[in-house]
Amino acid sequence: MLRALLPLFVGMGWMVLETSFVGFLPARFPSPDVVLVVAIIFGFEFSPALGGGFSFLLGLMQDVLAGGVIGLNALSKTVVFSLTKVMARRFYFPGVTSKMGMVFLGAVVDGFLVAVVLLIGGGMHIYFPSFLQYLLLQILCTGLLAPVILIITAKLLDLGEGRKGGIFRHALKKAGTRGISTKV
Repeated sequence: MLRALLPLFVGMGWMVLETSFVGFLPARFPSPDVVLVVAIIFGFEFSPALGGGFSFLLGLMQDVLAGGVIGLNALSKTVVFSLTKVMARRFYFPGVTSKMGMVFLGAVVDGFLVAVVLLIGGGMHIYFPSFLQYLLLQILCTGLLAPVILIITAKLLDLGEGRKGGIFRHALKKAGTRGISTKV
């Protein structure tokens, strides 16, 4: 459980920073969606109940702090988590570059899901090309920040397993499955 709380705290810490400092950014500059990246990390690392619940919780907290439609980001982050879980079961994502691709795909799904829900509800009154330009900038910002978050979260997850052996124990298990003697 402690291992799952580390990415949750990364997402919550980002939301605090974003809420505090987003007013200092230029009006047309979108902030990266770190909560989306954390939801994708939950999709790769944790069970559907735990990761989906935490993704929903982070999305709901993002809705409350943004002051918008309650449940919109909670829905979109849960959908992105589910998409990541399905993709992770079907395909192998070994490196940071393939996970970055998943972040780009998740950002596109998240952005269009939010746009569709807002258009259906009549809550979006913006010129579509301007929205598309803003969405592309946000996807780019999120994608460029994603490797940093993925690496930091992976290091934190490895530190969270410190009592169990962490990376060293994982390497011993991998070596054992390859037939290499692991007696120390």
